[in-house]
Amino acid sequence: MPCSCQKNKTQYEVVDASGKRVFGPTPYKTTADAMAARGDGRKVQEVSKGSS
Repeated sequence: MPCSCQKNKTQYEVVDASGKRVFGPTPYKTTADAMAARGDGRKVQEVSKGSS
């Protein structure tokens, strides 16, 4: 059976100016970019794997 856990894929999250996550994580950078564009001071960053 294929694994759908996406262990090796980069994921992205959107954080606001204060560093609070407002969206994500998502495996789609385009989606993260679109969400970041909705608010001032938002930015996309990669989620580091294995830190949770």
